[in-house]
Amino acid sequence: MIMNHGYTRRTTLALGGGTLAAALLSGCGGTATTAGKSNGKPVSGGSLTIGLDAEPTTGFDPQVAQAYNDQQIISQFYEGLLSLDDKGQVQPGLAKSYRQVDATTHRFTLRDGVTFHDGSKLTTDDVVFSLERLMDPTIKSPFTQQYKIKKVTAVDATTVEVKLSAPQPSLYHFLARPWSGAIMSKNWTTAHTEDQIKTAENGTGPFKLTKWTKGVSIQLAAHTGYWQKPKPYLSSVTYRLIPDETSRVASLRSGAVQLMAFRDLRLVDDLKKTAGITEANGPLVSSVWINMNTLSGPLADKRVRQAFNLAVDRQALIKTLGGGDSATLGYVIPPQDPYGTTPTSADSVYGQNQAKARELLRAAGQTKVSLELVAPSDPAYGPDISAMELMKAQLAQVGITLNLKLIPFATVVPRVLSGDYSNMIMMTSVLNADPSQYLSLWFAKGSPATKIKDQHLWDRMAAAAAESDDGKRVTLYHQLAQYIADQCYLMVPYAKAVRGEAWTDKVGGYRPDATATRLELKSTWLAS
Repeated sequence: MIMNHGYTRRTTLALGGGTLAAALLSGCGGTATTAGKSNGKPVSGGSLTIGLDAEPTTGFDPQVAQAYNDQQIISQFYEGLLSLDDKGQVQPGLAKSYRQVDATTHRFTLRDGVTFHDGSKLTTDDVVFSLERLMDPTIKSPFTQQYKIKKVTAVDATTVEVKLSAPQPSLYHFLARPWSGAIMSKNWTTAHTEDQIKTAENGTGPFKLTKWTKGVSIQLAAHTGYWQKPKPYLSSVTYRLIPDETSRVASLRSGAVQLMAFRDLRLVDDLKKTAGITEANGPLVSSVWINMNTLSGPLADKRVRQAFNLAVDRQALIKTLGGGDSATLGYVIPPQDPYGTTPTSADSVYGQNQAKARELLRAAGQTKVSLELVAPSDPAYGPDISAMELMKAQLAQVGITLNLKLIPFATVVPRVLSGDYSNMIMMTSVLNADPSQYLSLWFAKGSPATKIKDQHLWDRMAAAAAESDDGKRVTLYHQLAQYIADQCYLMVPYAKAVRGEAWTDKVGGYRPDATATRLELKSTWLAS
């Protein structure tokens, strides 16, 4: 039996977000399904130039790349056994069919005629190698913990069997990601060093790397042997590094770039009014995370963590962001994720109460507290930095000194993964393949990133991840988000639209992807 699941995280995101989703979409003037204005039949040829705000942080090894800028380029190079269609539904990918044999056994039949960029043919050996590499602890993949893979075997020349250690409802969505589920060439990968794999590539995807000029551009060419004919339509894609958002917008208006993303949502209204440019605000699924070190220092005392939360006026922070109604309250799982929900100011520590905050600090014997918050310094985070400065002033009113340590985003991700911060660190989320990812990033047992010790939480995380009934999973993840908020393990000052996108009317066939990784470039063309 071929299992093409009808459940789709992106469809649920668009249709199941309820009133909040409608409010955010109307407030920002765009949707995550806006198509380009160049309609009609696809045109072959042409070179698309994309304005890129930052270079990849870890490079092109798909199984270790977790940052957005890494993944959006890797998704042009590599593919998984499964894929996502433009509605977010799981579909065949490098596997032309797939079926679940029993609760822990899955079989995949490979597609004919698939070649890597070096011309070699995709085999079952490559699939077995890739999934075994993903689970190899020496690779140190941040995605390993997301899988329950126990054993991978080649049944015959075209069939691969994956045995799990326990049922995993999220398996197919993970395998559909071009990074965590990437299929790599065994011969090519084993013949290259770790550093070489990060600066070169050999995938089966629609585009291949031709040149990476550090600090300038990343150039791609169409994979002429791509299995999904007649795609890709474009002959080439160039990512131009333009860190400053104002400069990227100017390049878009001049035609120097045809597609760009932006984080400062104060640009939305201006772009909407610009003739010849399509603006699509989204994906609207980001929680801003301030993770707290509860293992040492002042934040090891729950009362101090509670006081920190109660000292802050979240609604005042939201007003500093701009971008209309593009922000709201949020939990660790973003409110527009199918498993997310939206808190209210009545929830636990979400309403400002500075008198209660002072009382808690006195009870903890810490009336004067100094805390460091590591946060991205990049210009794109300007609105967030302004919000953090306001939060700093609010905290000072109850006796908490907040020291902002601003560093480039490229160095934030490694510090999160290694747990290299003393008190707090800030990151933003995007839509994940499964709700377990939001929690495992910060709270996975045994991970260097984990700054809590709570077996009760770990048991509840395991139970939610293993639950096969989707309605029950929703309830379990709502309860987990509430528990994490009540324990003040991680503060969400607000949830907001993480980024917008804009492109010229010459761009056809492009649709923003809910994961923000531009999976649709193979379907994109340029009108002549």
